[in-house]
Amino acid sequence: MKISKEAFLRAWQNQKLVRGALKSAHVRLDYTNYEDFLLEGIIVYAEMLTKFTDMKQMEVDRLSFRKIIWHTIDLLRKDKQVAELEVPAEISGQIEQLNNWDNQLILAQELTEMSQLERMLFFNHLIEGQTISALARQTGISRVQLQRLKHNLLAHLREVLER
Repeated sequence: MKISKEAFLRAWQNQKLVRGALKSAHVRLDYTNYEDFLLEGIIVYAEMLTKFTDMKQMEVDRLSFRKIIWHTIDLLRKDKQVAELEVPAEISGQIEQLNNWDNQLILAQELTEMSQLERMLFFNHLIEGQTISALARQTGISRVQLQRLKHNLLAHLREVLER
């Protein structure tokens, strides 16, 4: 959709509405993509201003606020999916180190010392590429807790393999 210059300038001047919508979508100021979401919100707001020129400003603002929230939530969901898919590729270089016989022996020893949850995370997520969200649903453990466990497990394995 084409955005009029006046609508964009009005949206730019009313960033408070967009920032409020981002806050309602639970996007914090220190989030790495906050500025991107802010600009996306301004564009959505400008599109709404262009599309509904015949409506009252208050009504357009109310509709825009809701649309920015839903648009932001959709972007956050997409970011989460991309991040989950990138994790196995991120550690693929580390898994290639397993070709080294010494590393295989060390890893075999570490597997016996891992908890059942760590082994499940190692095999299902790191080796097979299953997503953290899917594992969270299967185990009933929160996604954040599984991500923390994965981070600690990878840090421990890195430390052990670098010795």
